[in-house]
Amino acid sequence: MGTWGFGNFENDAAADWLYDFGENDFRLIDRTLAGVAAMLEVDELDAEEAQEVLVAAECVAAAAGFPPDDPPQELAEWLAENSPMRVKPEYIEMARQAVARVFTKSELRDLWLESDEFGAWETAVTNLQSRLNQISY
Repeated sequence: MGTWGFGNFENDAAADWLYDFGENDFRLIDRTLAGVAAMLEVDELDAEEAQEVLVAAECVAAAAGFPPDDPPQELAEWLAENSPMRVKPEYIEMARQAVARVFTKSELRDLWLESDEFGAWETAVTNLQSRLNQISY
């Protein structure tokens, strides 16, 4: 796992995803979140997919007016170029469901549980969930 920090943007999968986001925006969000939000309980969610879900959900929250405190430059630039915007309710719901899945049952959660940084990762994810839950539509 190419991870350099517990934040939702602090890993290789998130950096790669964010790079692709600039060219694909909500099409990439849709592809990333739709399948995960619809997963069955028995389906496995690997660490890389989970990292992509978190960064996609961060983009949904940011687009809806609830960005992280210190967004990466790519996201800040995208927001500056595309704001204001209205985020479709289905994207918000997919983001909420997919993040909940990452937080409760994913390989990424298991990896963080084995580390000394689980509390910090948990805080980053619950902060994202809180911002997603503030979005009204």
